[in-house]
Formats: sequence, C-alpha cells, structure tokens
Amino acid sequence: MSDAALARRTLLANLALLATATFWGTHIPAAWFVLARYTAFEVIVGRYCLAVPLLVLLLAIETRATGARPEPTPIGRLWMLGGVGILGFAIFYTVGLSIAGQIQGSLISAASPAVGVLVAWALKGVRPDGPMQLALVVALVGAVIGIAGGHDLAHMSIPGLGEAMMIFGNVMWSWYSLAAQDWLKGWSQIRVAAWSIAMAALTAFVLGGTLVALGLARVPPLPDLADSLVLAYLVVAPTILGLLGWNYGVRVLGLSVSSLYLNLVPVTAVLTAILLGDAPNLWQLAGGLLIIAGIAQAQVRRLDRA
Repeated sequence: MSDAALARRTLLANLALLATATFWGTHIPAAWFVLARYTAFEVIVGRYCLAVPLLVLLLAIETRATGARPEPTPIGRLWMLGGVGILGFAIFYTVGLSIAGQIQGSLISAASPAVGVLVAWALKGVRPDGPMQLALVVALVGAVIGIAGGHDLAHMSIPGLGEAMMIFGNVMWSWYSLAAQDWLKGWSQIRVAAWSIAMAALTAFVLGGTLVALGLARVPPLPDLADSLVLAYLVVAPTILGLLGWNYGVRVLGLSVSSLYLNLVPVTAVLTAILLGDAPNLWQLAGGLLIIAGIAQAQVRRLDRA
C-alpha cells in the first residue's frame, strides 16, 4: 500500500471513529428515554431485530457490487461474536443503565478506553506503557469518585451494581472487538456487522420469545411516535453506523488507539443529557473529568514521542 493510500485509510478510520463516538454518546440519553416505557431487554430486541433487514440489504448491495465471498466461518464463532459478545454487552450495559441512570452511564463510558486497554493486555499481551498505566490509575480514582458521588450509598442495597454491570458490558464489547478482527480476517465491515447483529438479534428474539411463553416477560406495547423516532435513531446511528465505524477503526488503527476516541462519548452524552434537563452533580462531573484527563494525558504523551 502506498503512503498516500495509507494516509487516506488512516484519515478515514479517524473520521469513522469520530462519528462513532458522537453516535454512541447520544445513544446513552436516547436509550434512557425509551427505558422510561420499555424494559432493557425489549429495547435490545427491538433495536437489533430492526437493524438486521437494513444490514442484510447493505450486505446484498455490497456483494452484488464487489462479488466478494470470503471463506466460510464456523457458525459457532459467528454466534459467539453476536449471540454472546454483542448481545452480552447490550444486556449488561442496558440493564446497568436502567439501574444507574444516564449520567452514571456517561461516567462509565469515560472509562471505556481504560477497559479496552486492560482487555487487550489480558488477551493479546499488549502491556500498557507508563502513560497509560498512569491513566488507568487516574481512571480508577475518577470512577470511584463519580460512582460514589452519584448515589446515596446509605440507601442502596447493592452500591454501584448498575455501574459494575456497565463495566462488564464494556469488557464483553472489547472482547468482541478483538475477536471479530481475528476471526473474520478478509471480511468487509458490512459483512462483519451484518452477521454479528443477526446472531445477536436471533439469540435475543429466541430468548425473549421463550420468556414470554413462560409468562416471565410481557409482550411489549406498540411504540408511540416519539418512541418510534428514538428507536429508529438507535437502530441507524449507534447500532449500524456506529458498529461499522468502530470495526473499521479497530481494523486500521487497533483497539488501544480506537479506544481513545471513546473519550468523546461521555462529553456528547452529558451535553445531550443536560439539553434534556438532567445535569451531573459536582462529584459526577469531577470524576468524569478526572477519567478523561488521565486518558488524555496518555494520548498527548504518546503523540509527543511519535
């Protein structure tokens, strides 16, 4: 690949990650909006089942235009990526968000880059350098301050449960991001996203149908206009465009570099939440700023050494 082509590819990856961070930031208050009327699992089933037809259409158009037919991948691996990785992330993160609230969700999203670095270290042996090690410590302190400041701990049965679930969801997302690039080499990002979301949607639909049949879950009511518009946004922007942009960024730049863009997610999320009338308190704001500052210093010091 020529230097010019590599530069264009790198620029496109950075722009894709910038758009993804914006979509995912607005995803938090958007999901919080529909969680007022629907359960976490209903939101998950709805957004993934609605996303599948659009992704299949994009995949059909791409295949017709390019004729690309990669080597088949064992169905078990595809199910692990979608039915376990993506769906597991969605369940833990969305349920955690419904418990903790959108401001705490924004705070946890600020720690996502640190989670990505730790997962890459555990699975790939990519040891964080000195600046990133400092960032991890600062992020931990900031998370403790923000989580504690966002709750009346004396009146909580399990302090930090929602935040812990969201963090575990981020661990599953980081695993998916690494595994998808390792297992699906040569696949386009549309094909990766289509199969991943299809497996997540199928698993969620079967699980949801089973729970309804057993009387453990309700048949969700039809959404009104406002909920329909928000669900459509969740399908198109964070789910489809966000996943395509994220997978492309990770493939070109790697998980550790891509995770740095997640610093923008809490900024977008908090600004959107404020516009909707839900502002953070000083402890939450201090914790979030501390996390972002810690990770940002690692990025700046890396750039200085480059």
